[in-house]
Amino acid sequence: MNDQVPPIPPATVAPSAKTSGLAIASLVLGILGLICILPVVGAILAVILGVLALNQINKSSGTVKGQGQAIAGIVLGGVGLVMIPMMAAMLLPALSAARQKARVVMCMNNLRQIGMATGLYSAEHDGFIPKEFNDLRPYNSNLDKLLICPSAKNTSNPSYRILLGGQKWNDQGIWKEIAVTELATNHRFGYNALYGDGHVEFLRQRRND
Repeated sequence: MNDQVPPIPPATVAPSAKTSGLAIASLVLGILGLICILPVVGAILAVILGVLALNQINKSSGTVKGQGQAIAGIVLGGVGLVMIPMMAAMLLPALSAARQKARVVMCMNNLRQIGMATGLYSAEHDGFIPKEFNDLRPYNSNLDKLLICPSAKNTSNPSYRILLGGQKWNDQGIWKEIAVTELATNHRFGYNALYGDGHVEFLRQRRND
């Protein structure tokens, strides 16, 4: 009689489940999309890879994990896609205002250079201000460009008008008077003006003419 106990076979160890690379990629891209490093592309890819990861996990019979990462990636990607148009809506007015301010500054620079040319003209014409812009051509070779405001819709005609033509430039009597002005329609909240003493100001009101 054999009293030997047969050996117990070793227990079968189930292989550990691996984390889905698609789920990890979805989570990473969702985070990058949310913090605006890859705003549009990151958010879209996060959602796509997250869905693919969930499909992969469901078909793996437990050999692939990462469902939480995939769901988080999908959620973050979705939040990123919702936030993008909201942020754009908030930023566009600020960008528009900054662009308009830059054009106002460029317009002021145009008038400053017109004022410098007027000073040179007056020095050779007994101190008088010219009656038309063509008289300033010998004093600034870039006059045609200077006469167009960056915000002007009509670029075929000068954006500015001489108001004190024939009077004395830099004369104490006209220091506070506008020598050259721009069309009020060029900017939303006012217009630039060149004064008789050579300085330029942006006036925050509209003329009636």
